[in-house]
Amino acid sequence: MHCPLRYRRAAVAALACLVALAGSGAADEPAKKVEKTSSATTSSAKKTTTSTSLSSALGGLFAARAVPNKTPAQKEAESKGSHKQTATISVTSSDGKNKLQTLCVDGEGRVLALVAPARHFNSSAKDVTSEVHVFDGDGKKITHWQVDFHAHSINTGPDGTVFVAGDGKVASFDKTGKSLARIELPHIQKLLANKDELRKQAEAQIKQQRESFANIVDQYKKKKEDLEKIPAEKRTALQKRQLTQFDSILKSYAETEKYYASQTVDNVLAGILSRLRIINAIAVSEKDVFITCGESKGYGYAVWRLSHDFKEAKQVLSGLSGCCGQMDVQCCGEDMLVAQNCDHQFGRYTRDGKKIGSWGKRGADTQTDCFGGCCNPMNVRALKNEVYTAESEGLIKRFDDKGKFLGVVGYAPLTGGCKNVAVGVSPDGSKVYFVDLPGSRVIVLERKHAASE
Repeated sequence: MHCPLRYRRAAVAALACLVALAGSGAADEPAKKVEKTSSATTSSAKKTTTSTSLSSALGGLFAARAVPNKTPAQKEAESKGSHKQTATISVTSSDGKNKLQTLCVDGEGRVLALVAPARHFNSSAKDVTSEVHVFDGDGKKITHWQVDFHAHSINTGPDGTVFVAGDGKVASFDKTGKSLARIELPHIQKLLANKDELRKQAEAQIKQQRESFANIVDQYKKKKEDLEKIPAEKRTALQKRQLTQFDSILKSYAETEKYYASQTVDNVLAGILSRLRIINAIAVSEKDVFITCGESKGYGYAVWRLSHDFKEAKQVLSGLSGCCGQMDVQCCGEDMLVAQNCDHQFGRYTRDGKKIGSWGKRGADTQTDCFGGCCNPMNVRALKNEVYTAESEGLIKRFDDKGKFLGVVGYAPLTGGCKNVAVGVSPDGSKVYFVDLPGSRVIVLERKHAASE
């Protein structure tokens, strides 16, 4: 995997946080749950090898840590939220290699869980199959079917048609899993065909990254040199800690420096081409299908609009910023909702990409009406005139379609770290379904007064 500079800088900071947080906070006592297990009976997917990335290594470190003591916002959500956890649904492939990646809920209240190989920032696994597992609202298995490519996203249309996208492809199925259509996305094909232009972009990218990285290293070297000019016996405790910290940072950067020195146009180009094939989200309205994917220039995301029969492709949004490879876009009527996780907001846009507004703000972990963490909300979902937002720390909140905060829905105990936390809501709002990516399970939260009846 070819990890862009900003991800590596974030990784260094994340590692520092891990060191600081190691051993802090006792693990929460596991919640009692009703466990329901699904195992596909399909043939095992072919073994694949994916490059180990810094992002996946960090993900493993985050997943390995116990869930820390609850924040004030998590405690409030658990005690005062409209819903509480009542069950979990375990979802894995028969060979245990492919796990739950995302989900959606259709108009009948069925939960459609996408089981596939893990998705990294800019790579899809080749020669693998994915699976769609379908459950009723109570978690009982209804059916499952295979998808013959590395699927990244799933959603349903108002008529019940199921859309699955990934690896530069999109396919549609009826509610029983019967294949209806499948194409290579035309705009991605067009971008991939222009290799000469992409090679120029790769050359520019290598130059820009090396210059930026060299500038960062020089800044830390200068800070270290300034501290070293101070006699050891006169350094304050803070200066001593800073000197040790700068040493550690520069040592960690030595490996990154080797990485950038070894980069060639060919392997950067391969990374660009792979990233273009990642489909971060698919959303469906009465008229349109919206596809969210990477852009050929930079590390932003674009949204393309197609008809239900995959024609009339048109780019309607560009330059969207998403943390750690996450960029969720969903429909709210004919409009689009965007989880602007870098800005601690969610935005609403018309089907043509005109901005209607953005709502939300960053806040402390005591402010439930704000978004906490490094980058939230990660995921959004609309139900009629309401918007549900999901945060990596397991918090689910509810807003009206004009952005007014309506309250906390609930809290699902999760390990930390930036990740897909897709959320789905039953048609009547009585149940909320939440992806626990590290646990490969669906967490079911039920409206409290309904759960007690």
